[in-house]
Amino acid sequence: MQSAEIIAIGTEILLGQITDTNSRFLSEELARLGINCFFHTTVGDNPERIIACLKRAASRSDIVITSGGLGPTADDLTMECIADAFGSELKMDEALLAELKEFFAGRGYNMPSSNNKQAMRPVGASILPNPRGTAPGIIWELDRAKLIADGLISGQGQESGTSTIITFPGVPHELRAMWKETVAGFLSERVVGETIYSVELKHIGIGESSLAEKYASLLEGKNPTVAPYAGRGECRLRVTAKASSLAEAESLVKPVVDEILSESGSLCYGRDDDTLESVVGELLRHSKLTVALAESCTGGLVSTRLTDVPGSSEYIGLNLVTYSNEAKMNELQVPASVLEGEGAVSEACARAMARGVRRKAGADIGLAVTGIAGPGGGSEDKPVGLVYLGIDSSQGTDTKELRLGNKSSRSEIRYRTANESLNLLRLYLLERQDKTFEN
Repeated sequence: MQSAEIIAIGTEILLGQITDTNSRFLSEELARLGINCFFHTTVGDNPERIIACLKRAASRSDIVITSGGLGPTADDLTMECIADAFGSELKMDEALLAELKEFFAGRGYNMPSSNNKQAMRPVGASILPNPRGTAPGIIWELDRAKLIADGLISGQGQESGTSTIITFPGVPHELRAMWKETVAGFLSERVVGETIYSVELKHIGIGESSLAEKYASLLEGKNPTVAPYAGRGECRLRVTAKASSLAEAESLVKPVVDEILSESGSLCYGRDDDTLESVVGELLRHSKLTVALAESCTGGLVSTRLTDVPGSSEYIGLNLVTYSNEAKMNELQVPASVLEGEGAVSEACARAMARGVRRKAGADIGLAVTGIAGPGGGSEDKPVGLVYLGIDSSQGTDTKELRLGNKSSRSEIRYRTANESLNLLRLYLLERQDKTFEN
């Protein structure tokens, strides 16, 4: 089986200024192709260290993938370092240069001269097109025996075949487009041996340890394997199998996935690329229902996540952020007696907000959030992290109390509240769907 190594290039990663999501994406995609990824390396914008990392990676891995350092500025060094590491010269690709100039012209700009360096390629390397930006990469298949003979790498027991160098820019959406449009197909044609296939089952409403206990017997399996992972307010079970073909690996995974789905029921909200908001959106679309939101402590976060889903205008017409008591009274008709007697952070207020926004929007469902996100504003009776959710429809009103802990940050409380809100809506829609089927 072929092996790969990922090198993330950029001092900003080492300084913690950005998070390296590219390596995770690439690892997952390599696994789907049946390519083992044994090493992740992060290196700053230093030519000596970049070259050392490249040589070491090519000595021990069949495929070396880099992200970052393909821009037009002086600290973008990847292409120069690759040429130096593997004994080639950089040469201007005139056709690529013309494409870059055309890219800028299409946006009404003259291309800065600094972008010329993005058309430089090691002699012998093929261009990896970038359909989303100005930083194309390369795919370069090198003769391993020649690299060893020239003293550029050590064989480490692999003295024949090729060392394949693949470069991506660091911008995640550009990297993903380049992978999907070119690299995935290129590598899949060259994969020999086992294929790895995984399914990720996403759960909410149960903790990682409880989920692990529930499926303890499955976690002991060897092929497929089942592994739990924790997330922000949710957790996952990843089922993975190795086989000589994709079809065989899928057949190993399927019965385990079916068992988990049956046992987990509504605790499992989706799989793989599903999100809570996309699942809720599909349920709303399928049931032809509309929802209106009234948010206080989340400040529109639930609405943002729902409207991030393409086509959400089918089921959302009006959402409101009613932060102050005055806004709750004026926009949602929350009674002053509720705010004065029980307070804005109360079950009664959540009920009134949900009812008020549904009526104002003329929606089928009203969903409301009110709480204390902190870090201040809490009390002994109503601590930071106390949140009330309300959901209202023609079938009645329901609420849920959350206690998310006063040690959680403001952003964490808001995010987990949004998760719980979306899940409350999901469970309501599932229950309504079940009742429809019964009738």
